[in-house]
Amino acid sequence: MDYRKTLSKLKPLIIIILLFSVVFFIRAEAYNISGAPDQSKDFYKDASGLPYFSEMDSYYNYRLTLNYIQKGMLGDTKLNGTDWDLHSYSQPGRSAEYPPLIVYITSFFYYVANLFWKMPLINVAFWTGAIIGSLCVIPAYLFVRRITNDYGGITAGILVGLAPTYFAHTYAGFFDTDMFNMILPLLVIWFFVESILAKDIKKRAIFASLSAISLIVFSLAWVGYIFYLSILVAFVIAYLIVARFILTESKPMSEYSNKLKWFLDQKEIFSLLIVLVIGGIFVGIFNGFSSILDSLYGLIGVNQIQALTQATTYPNVYVSVSELQIPTLISASGGISSVVLPNQSSIIGGVGGLLAFISGILGVGALIWRVKSTYHTKKQSHASKKPGKSQRKEKYAGKRKNIENTQHPHTRMTKTELFEFKRKNLLYAALFVVWIIMTGYAVTKGFRFISAFSLPISLSAGIFIGFAVVYVRENLKTASTLALLAFITGALTIYPFGISTVATLVGGLIMGLIVLLIKKPGIRAPLVMSLMVLAVIAPAISGANTVSNSVVPGTDDGMWDSMSWIKNNTPNDTVVMSWWDFGHLFTAAADRPVTFDGGSQNTPRAYWIGKAMVTTNETLSSGIFRMLASSGDQAYLTLDNYTNDSGKSAEILSATLGLSKDQAQTVMVNKYKLTTSQAQTILNYTHPVKPTPFVFVASSDMLGKAGWWSYFGSWDFEKQNATRSSYFTSVASSKPQVINNTTMVETVNTQVDNQLVGVLVQEDINGTNQTNATIIVGANTTFEKINPHKLIIIKGNQLVTNEIVDTNSSLSLIVIGDNGTYTTIIMDKALEDAMFTKLFLLGGYNQTSFKFLHQEPGVVLWTSTNSTINGTNTTSST
Repeated sequence: MDYRKTLSKLKPLIIIILLFSVVFFIRAEAYNISGAPDQSKDFYKDASGLPYFSEMDSYYNYRLTLNYIQKGMLGDTKLNGTDWDLHSYSQPGRSAEYPPLIVYITSFFYYVANLFWKMPLINVAFWTGAIIGSLCVIPAYLFVRRITNDYGGITAGILVGLAPTYFAHTYAGFFDTDMFNMILPLLVIWFFVESILAKDIKKRAIFASLSAISLIVFSLAWVGYIFYLSILVAFVIAYLIVARFILTESKPMSEYSNKLKWFLDQKEIFSLLIVLVIGGIFVGIFNGFSSILDSLYGLIGVNQIQALTQATTYPNVYVSVSELQIPTLISASGGISSVVLPNQSSIIGGVGGLLAFISGILGVGALIWRVKSTYHTKKQSHASKKPGKSQRKEKYAGKRKNIENTQHPHTRMTKTELFEFKRKNLLYAALFVVWIIMTGYAVTKGFRFISAFSLPISLSAGIFIGFAVVYVRENLKTASTLALLAFITGALTIYPFGISTVATLVGGLIMGLIVLLIKKPGIRAPLVMSLMVLAVIAPAISGANTVSNSVVPGTDDGMWDSMSWIKNNTPNDTVVMSWWDFGHLFTAAADRPVTFDGGSQNTPRAYWIGKAMVTTNETLSSGIFRMLASSGDQAYLTLDNYTNDSGKSAEILSATLGLSKDQAQTVMVNKYKLTTSQAQTILNYTHPVKPTPFVFVASSDMLGKAGWWSYFGSWDFEKQNATRSSYFTSVASSKPQVINNTTMVETVNTQVDNQLVGVLVQEDINGTNQTNATIIVGANTTFEKINPHKLIIIKGNQLVTNEIVDTNSSLSLIVIGDNGTYTTIIMDKALEDAMFTKLFLLGGYNQTSFKFLHQEPGVVLWTSTNSTINGTNTTSST
C-alpha cells in the first residue's frame, strides 16, 4: 500500500477535521463562563448546572422551538390561519411568522440526541450555535483551496470561522440565527462558482441547483437572503461586461448552429437562470410568493435604516440599538492593539484585524494582477517586431512560465489552458470585487453587517496567502531572506497573544535562527510558509479565545428565580412590564406575556414604559402600566384618530392616566374638547372596569440603561428630542480610614475626561454616628468637592437622610450603607424622584400606588396597590 498516496487523499479530510475542531473547541470554552468570578459562577447557572444563555434573543428562539416540538407550530395558537404569539407584545400579541430554520435544525438535533440519551431542549439549544457556526470552515477551506492550495484554504477557514463579529454571536450559549450567516452564503456562492466552472452541462446544472437549494434554505434562516442573490446577479453582469474586453478568444454567437446551443454554452447566464427559477419557485412555495417582494423591499430598505430614526412622531428605539450604529473604519481608542488586533468596535477589527484586512485587499489585487499579466502576455506576443522574434518568444515564454508557476508550477499551459486560466482568475476577481464592494456598502448602514463584509475579506485573505506562499517557495531561495521572513512572521504570530515586546522579538529571532539552521529547502520553505499562515490567523485565534474566556451569561439566578416566582404566583394573563431588553427571557422563564421585547421594541410603548419609570407622578406611572396591560396600544391609537396628532394624544393621556375615571372624563371633555362618547371610549382602554394584572420588574441592569429609557420617556413631541439622564453606580471602593474620629470611604463611580468621579462618605464614630457624603471629582491626589442637589442616605435598610443640599447642583446622590460598606449612586437630578428610583433604590419609599411583591438579588417585583396578586411576606429593601 502506498501510504503517501493514501495520506495525500486523506489530507483534505484531516485538515477539515482539524479546522472544525479548532474553531469548535474555542467556541466551547464559553461553557466555562470564565468571565464570571469563580465564587459567583453558580449564580449564572440553572438548577442543572447549565449556564444561562448569553443574550436574550436566544430565549425567543428557544421558546419557538419548544412550541414547535410540543405543538407543531411556532406560535402559541392560530389566528386567522397564522401562527400567533400571545406572549410577545401583549395586548394583543403578534404574528409568530419567523425564519424557521433555527427551529427545524434544533428540533432535529434534539430528536437525534434523545435517541441515545435524555437531553433537555435547552441543552441542545445551548450547543447548536457553536456546532453550526463551526461548520463554515468546511466550504471556506474547500473554496479557497480550489483557487490556491491548502495554505490558502486553511487561512480562509480559520479567518471565516473565527471572524470576530460572527464568533461573538456563535459561541456556546448564544442561540440565534446568526449561526447561519457564514455557511449558507458561502454555499450559495461556492456552488454557483462551481457551476460556472463545470466542464459539462450536467455538472453545471447540478451545482447551480445546489446553489439554488442553499439559497432556499437560507431564505428559511434570514429574510435578507435576497442580498446574496443580488450579489450573484451583480457579479454575473460585471463579469460579462469585463470579459467582453478581456476574453477576446470567446466563441462568437455566429459560430453556433442555433441560439439554444449558444445559450447552453453561456455558463454564467445558464447557471444564474437556474438559480433564479428554482430558487424563486421554491422560496415562493415555502415562504409565500409575497415574501419575495417583501425581501426585495427589505433590500431597498437597507438604504433607509439610518433615516428610520426620524420616521415617526414617537421616539425611535433603533437609535439605541448598537448593531444599527455606523461603525468606524479603525478604532484607536485602545492604542495600537485596537488598530491591529480583532475587536468589535471598528470595521477592520471586526474582520479579524489589520493584517487580515490588508491580506484580503491584496488577495483581490493578486487576482486582478493574474488576469492583467495574462492579458499583457497575449498583447506582447502580437507586439511590434522590436525586439526580434526570437527575443520576443523568449520574453513571452519567461512571463508565461511565471504565470504557470503561480498555479501550475510544473506544467506548461496550452493555448486552451491559458484561456481557462485567465477566465478563472477573471471570474474570481469579478466575484470578490463585487462581493467586497456590496458588503462594504452594507457596512455603512450599521455594525450588524460587518460579519457579511468579513466573509469575502477572509476568503480573499486566504487567496492572498495561498498565492504568497507559492511565490515564497518558488522565488525566495536564500536562507537569509527566508530567515528574515521567518523573524517577521514569527513575531507577528506571537504579538496578538499579549506577550511582552521583548518576548515577541525573541520568539521571532528564534524562528529566524531555526530557518537559518535548516539546510534542506524542502523543510525550510514549508516552515516559512506555515509561519506566514500563522501570522495572519493568529490574531483571529487570540481574539476568539479572549471572547470565549470573557463570557458572562446574560442573566442570573436573581432574574430567573424572579420569573419563576411570577410563573408560580400570578394569573396566566398577568402582563410583565419592564424595559424591552429582557422581554424574551420573561416570556420563556415566567411563561407570561410581556409589553414588548427584542422583536417589538420600536413602538410607542418605549415612550410609555420609559415615561412610567422616569415620571415623579406615581399615579401616572401606575396608570400607564394599567393601560398597557389592559388594552395595549388601543388608547393612543384611538385617540390619534380623534386628534390626528400623536403629541396631543400623549398629552391627553399623560394628563388623565393618573386621575380617577370620573376626573379623567371631565378633563378630556372640558379641557381637551373630546365628546363624551369619545372620552368614554378612551376610558374603556385606560380605566377598564376589570384591569388586567401586571407585574413591574425593576432590576439592576436598568441602572446602566437609564440613559436610554429616560431619553424615550422624556420625549418632547414638538422638539422631537429629549434629555438623557443617568445613574453612576460605584464600581470600586477604598478601605475605610479613620481620621479624627471620622471613618472615611471613597468610591469611584465613573470617569469623565480622564478625571475620576466618585463619592466621599464620612461617618462620625464619636457618639453621633452621623453620616455625610459629597461628590468628588479629580485626578491623582487633587479632588474638588461638589455638593449634590439631593442627598439620600440609607443605613441598615433605614432611610436616615433625605434632604436638599444644593439647589444649584445638577447631580443627586444616594448612599447605601451596610455593616461598614457603602454603595453609592450618583444620578442626574431628574432621576432623584423618578419612580424607578423610588421602587428599585428606595424600596418603594414615599409612594402608595405600588405594592411590593417579591425580591431576589438585583431584582424587585411590584404591582398595582389594587391588584389581587399577593406578594411575599417580606418588605422590599434596597
